[in-house]
Amino acid sequence: MKLIIYVQWSDQADDAGYISWLRDFYRELYADTGGVPVPNAVTDGCYVNYPDIDLSDPRQNRSAVPWYTLYYKENYPRLQQVKSAWDPRDTFRHGQSVQLPR
Repeated sequence: MKLIIYVQWSDQADDAGYISWLRDFYRELYADTGGVPVPNAVTDGCYVNYPDIDLSDPRQNRSAVPWYTLYYKENYPRLQQVKSAWDPRDTFRHGQSVQLPR
């Protein structure tokens, strides 16, 4: 089962209120694991097709688990190697794409 928490509004003036409500709800939902869905016996982490840059923000992700582990678990280093082979210039990227190995 996948879960996406979604809210929609039409007036840009309401951005701060709705984003705050959404972040608070998400943080409460995952309160036992630092405000994010840490992979464990109950949750399998995050779904990669729902990128959420808040997971990279230590104010939102208080779990001490890096965002890439929430998505890729132990596969991240291998994905970084693939990235370095197929996209060595980091042409294809976004806020939570696989990063080149350092």
